[in-house]
Amino acid sequence: MVIVPESREENQPQTSLLVLLRNNLLISALIFAVLEFWRPYFFLTDDNLDSGLPFFMEMGNHLLHGQSPFVSDHLFGGNYDSLRDPTFFVWHPLYLVVSLLAGTPFHCAIMDVDAFVFLMITTAGFVTLASHLRREIPLQIRDGWIMFLALSFTYSMIVLVTGASWLNFLASNSALPWLALGILQKTWRRGIVLVALASLSQVLGGHLLATVSSSIFLTLFATGVSLNRKSIVPLGSWLAGYAVALIVVLPLLIPILEGFSHSMRAQGTTLDDVQSYAIPASQFATSLFLGMGVWLVNPHYDVHAHTTYTVAMGACAASWCLVPAALSRVKWSGLEILTFGLMLLGVFFVCRPVWVSEIMVHLPLFRSMRWPFRELLQLQFFLHLFLLIRSPGSLKKIQKYAALGGACVLIIPLFLYPLPPTFNSMDWDRELITKGGFNQYWDQVRPLLRPDDRVAVLIPPDLYEQERFEMPFSLLGTSNYATMAGIVNLWGYSSTAPLDQVDIKIYAYYPFGAYRPDQKAYLLTQRPDLKFITLESLHPLKITLSSGAGPTIDLTPYIPRRMNAPR
Repeated sequence: MVIVPESREENQPQTSLLVLLRNNLLISALIFAVLEFWRPYFFLTDDNLDSGLPFFMEMGNHLLHGQSPFVSDHLFGGNYDSLRDPTFFVWHPLYLVVSLLAGTPFHCAIMDVDAFVFLMITTAGFVTLASHLRREIPLQIRDGWIMFLALSFTYSMIVLVTGASWLNFLASNSALPWLALGILQKTWRRGIVLVALASLSQVLGGHLLATVSSSIFLTLFATGVSLNRKSIVPLGSWLAGYAVALIVVLPLLIPILEGFSHSMRAQGTTLDDVQSYAIPASQFATSLFLGMGVWLVNPHYDVHAHTTYTVAMGACAASWCLVPAALSRVKWSGLEILTFGLMLLGVFFVCRPVWVSEIMVHLPLFRSMRWPFRELLQLQFFLHLFLLIRSPGSLKKIQKYAALGGACVLIIPLFLYPLPPTFNSMDWDRELITKGGFNQYWDQVRPLLRPDDRVAVLIPPDLYEQERFEMPFSLLGTSNYATMAGIVNLWGYSSTAPLDQVDIKIYAYYPFGAYRPDQKAYLLTQRPDLKFITLESLHPLKITLSSGAGPTIDLTPYIPRRMNAPR
């Protein structure tokens, strides 16, 4: 049986790009405002709170005082060259400008302001890409469908950023529609310029491992577009623009690569680590089509253990629209096949069979990768691009209901559930920092230390294993909170710290920079003048300050009274 292509929507006047951008950006900003009203400082969870905010505040304070933002005075023993650490490779101009809020009463908004700008860039990029495709293919699609897909793509990353909790994913995501737009240009000049600018933004502000994954997916995309058009321009524009961007940032990349080679992460991770966060296909399908709705179906679902699986992995408002798009009887174009194939490739790497992990642990750079979050970015992008260009044909009415259903499944549980999806909402630390308790506590503790003192944090393993999500990290000065507390921590929070510039040659037991109590004796042989902040108990909360020879000081009286109550 021959399938005859069904007619697309009737011709209609096309709205100008400027009007499209204005309307979409206004709605996108309104959605962001609603999220902030629901939960102020929406992005202050987990890594964004205990790693990102302190680091950006120190960077901003350095800029305000005319100092280099590339050196940390407080992490890893002080005088730490962060230019050599890939974890702190966040030199996007936006980060530098917004970090200046560190000197204002609005310093807690640093992460959310950065997120807002990247979300607006994402919306603008997808709308511009949609407008270009509607004109060039051409596509007979309405402004409302463009807006729905643009907003779905933009805010699909919220659960990833708050769940996996790393702002850089938004920077990586915001570059994807602009990179695709550059690849789809028919002239060299425009294509190279767009790719170069978007690549610069992605490299300087995005997650570096996500940049590697994007490079692979977009190389395949550019190759497919070139073959479909029988033109070298798409692939040539991609390769030339990306090369220009890499040459521009090469002075920054060289010290990072050199520093990475001296880190523990450069030695690779075990097969268990690489495979531990692979998502079984059945769980991924649940995530894609139900998102946070799984918690409404099963309120006793293990939130902390499965947040990434059920929420951060795939939820987006447009996911249900895949069904009418895939079942449409309209003849498939080469671009539709290409985007659908790249979406499936993303699913494959997110689910990650064991044999893929076995290959990864033997490849340079890839052996240091663990979580499949980076492939999710490409999956989400090509899913939305596929839905943009694929006509539902006679299933157009079903597509509308699917869009409504998918949006409800994503949005309704988000507001019914009391907390944002995250590994660790860190409510203790959020409240201490945003309401002044953090400063009140450290203003009393800091005078007990000399300016040249180095601090190590000790946490008993049993306390951490039993109640890791209730740990008062900010009161201990661990993670990167030392930069906000004005103390020098012996360690910090980085998986790629170059060990040749670490203050002491003993690796912290916990990834956030704390030691076990049984490491104290060895630490003192290396640094006899070291001071120790120890978490003695959680219920009741007790914290002490001690040295190798001096008396132990109980810091518990300095803890804000309300925060001292068991939770």
